Amino acid sequence: MVLKVMKWGLRVLVLATVVLLVTNTAVGIGLSAADLLVGGVYLMQRNKCDRRQLHRLDLVHRY
Repeated sequence: MVLKVMKWGLRVLVLATVVLLVTNTAVGIGLSAADLLVGGVYLMQRNKCDRRQLHRLDLVHRY
């Protein structure tokens, strides 16, 4: 259940980032940093790994 909420929350956050990148670039760039952090936490929860293993996850190719 928590993973579904995190997945949909991440999707909404990415959609908001895309809209803000088109309309207000500065806010969109700041929100994209938040996307990466939330995406990293989501991948850690989904793969049940800790911070020591995070460097092995490919964040860019997951989107």
